[in-house]
Amino acid sequence: MPDSKGPAKAQLEIVKSDKFLKVYANSAQIETGPWDFRIIFGEATRSGDKVIVEQSVAVVMSPQHTKALLGVLATNVHEYEKQIAEIKMPPEEPPTALPAPTVKN
Repeated sequence: MPDSKGPAKAQLEIVKSDKFLKVYANSAQIETGPWDFRIIFGEATRSGDKVIVEQSVAVVMSPQHTKALLGVLATNVHEYEKQIAEIKMPPEEPPTALPAPTVKN
């Protein structure tokens, strides 16, 4: 029976799946629909006057999970800049991601 402080919190155990995949990404494209967000990660490289993006993996999340991820990323970037240094953005280059989310019906 829970005490007056509420139910006990479950312990968190993190285990890597046999299918765990680690990739480098310097490009992210975002697609949205009414039920989920799809973030497609890839690596952008320059070939002459062209930027080529080789897509590697897509992560699909609910809108709620996407918003939670946004909050976690913002918190971690803020803490990084507080402890290490401000993250400087490079000068404008051709986009390697969609300029804004696209909505598919």
